[in-house]
Amino acid sequence: VDSGYSVQVWCPKELKRSPRDITQLDVVLAEFEKITANYRQHIESNVCRKAIDGFCSAFKDQITDLIVEVQELKNTKKKNAKVITDIKKKRQRLLQLQEELIGAEPQLTKLQREYAEMQERKSSLRQATELLTDLKELQQDCLDYSEENPKEKLVYGTSSLPALLVESRRILGAERHFQNINVKLEEALAVQRGKLSNKR
Repeated sequence: VDSGYSVQVWCPKELKRSPRDITQLDVVLAEFEKITANYRQHIESNVCRKAIDGFCSAFKDQITDLIVEVQELKNTKKKNAKVITDIKKKRQRLLQLQEELIGAEPQLTKLQREYAEMQERKSSLRQATELLTDLKELQQDCLDYSEENPKEKLVYGTSSLPALLVESRRILGAERHFQNINVKLEEALAVQRGKLSNKR
């Protein structure tokens, strides 16, 4: 560049090259073609010219094959470097997503637990609503029946709610009665034990 010297980049159609891809082989090829062109002008014999052309063609083929191999290797290295960079970026992103997932697991567990609790509350609320609705309907049926039959006395079955309340009161009363008997028996036993100890 400093001397103003320029080299033409040899580039076949199937291979992409730029001025930045110039190698020593391009310089050798350019100089070789100049030297052989000048030398050929001074040769008058057709046989010698043909020999020079054959040699130049074979030498150029070898140089161009080397240029192609070097350029393909360079392109492959560029592609590999790009692939490695992409892999590093994707791996970094994967690690970031993995950290986010690990951080989100407690939140997910909490949300699942809250969802299960909400579902249970919803189910309980639905059952309570259904029970209240049934009780209202039953109450309305009783009121309607009482209005239609005012002279009939209400009689509750053993499985009805009022009958169960009455039965529970009776059972609780019997339990208290037995508790009182138990207390009196314990007191009597204590007195008997006291008398026996005094006799001894």
